[in-house]
Amino acid sequence: MTIFTNKRGFTLFFALLVASLALAIGLAIYDITVRELTLSEVATESQYAIYAADSGAECALYWENKYKDINGSPLNGGSGSAFATSSTDTQIPTTGGGIICNGQDIIVAGSWPQIADANAATTTFTIAGATAQAPCTVVYVYKSGFPSVTNVISHGYNTCTAGSLQLERVFKVSY
Repeated sequence: MTIFTNKRGFTLFFALLVASLALAIGLAIYDITVRELTLSEVATESQYAIYAADSGAECALYWENKYKDINGSPLNGGSGSAFATSSTDTQIPTTGGGIICNGQDIIVAGSWPQIADANAATTTFTIAGATAQAPCTVVYVYKSGFPSVTNVISHGYNTCTAGSLQLERVFKVSY
């Protein structure tokens, strides 16, 4: 009968095997944690973008109805909107004074181009954040036809500067 008494190295091999397994599990947990943190950051930034888009759409809808009286009739004989319905709509504001969104007069800011023909008009305005890193919004108001059909498309961005994590969310309202 032969008895092997030379078991040297088995303990070291077993310790290395356990350490390798623990390291692999630790690295897997670290990788999952890093991915979850990245996903969480993207979700947070996405919320900023969608809130900016919602704010832009709400601002456009507010000013769409602001120029109407309590019965829904247009004030001063105009279209009843702050946005042009055609090139013949003369009651819309074209100079500063009063169209305020997020604390900014969007006409004074110079972001109020209105392009119109006899049957349609497009108004574009930008609501910038307080800093370059703050959320911002670009809003397009399309009006066409008779009676006028309105489409508000609001592009919200989590930051005004293009970079590695600039997210865009869009709201579209049609009526």
